[in-house]
Amino acid sequence: MNSVDETVYNLLNQKPQCLPTLPDPSKHIYRSIFASDVVHNYNKHKYSHRTMGLAVIPKPDPCQPLRRRQNYIQLPEIKPFIRSHRMPPIPKPNKLQSKLSKDHVQENIIHIKNSLPKCSRRYIVSDRKGNKFLIDGSGLQKEFIYKRVNYGQIPSYLQAYKAYQQPPSCDSNEKSAQLISSEEHFSLIESLRQRHQEVFTEYQRLPLRLESISSREKHALLTEKLIQIERDLAFLDEHEQIFIDRLQS
Repeated sequence: MNSVDETVYNLLNQKPQCLPTLPDPSKHIYRSIFASDVVHNYNKHKYSHRTMGLAVIPKPDPCQPLRRRQNYIQLPEIKPFIRSHRMPPIPKPNKLQSKLSKDHVQENIIHIKNSLPKCSRRYIVSDRKGNKFLIDGSGLQKEFIYKRVNYGQIPSYLQAYKAYQQPPSCDSNEKSAQLISSEEHFSLIESLRQRHQEVFTEYQRLPLRLESISSREKHALLTEKLIQIERDLAFLDEHEQIFIDRLQS
């Protein structure tokens, strides 16, 4: 082909070559065959006019033209109120003067001061739509919990604490405190030593290897008893004169 025959006009009749387009992965998304059923079940219990409903308005007939005062609603006739019973009698002059001399403002102030404060009513919301009911009488709150025999009295532990904190007098100390004799002191020491010997004998009967839970608990209990008895013996040996309280005993 000659180079002279090559012109721009030869390209007019040729169609442009389009490159092959690759498939877009974003358009090929998996869609379940049950998608329409899911959307239908989701919108099944939704209502556009749930609370008030659709407006009940008669639609005009296109065949009949509008008339004058067609949409005017005539209200019912207002009738005057007529009392069916007799009017109260006219009060006498003395009673009328006594009523006029009464100070209603001061009386209302005294009544408000003596009256109990008004408590707000307590409600509980039962569902997400806002339905509510009163808590009192519903069974969700305890009632009659303050109707006891000792309601309003000082508890016993506070009375004991108050008596303990109160400084005792000299007369009460002389009457309440009592010195134990030497025979009682010696008998206490002998009984504690005998008790120590019994517990120690039982302690020696335990096995060397404490494998069961019961043996471990018994070992701990006997050890605690031996320690307490040794403390009491040391206390009695250290103090020769011991006073005891008659009130607590």
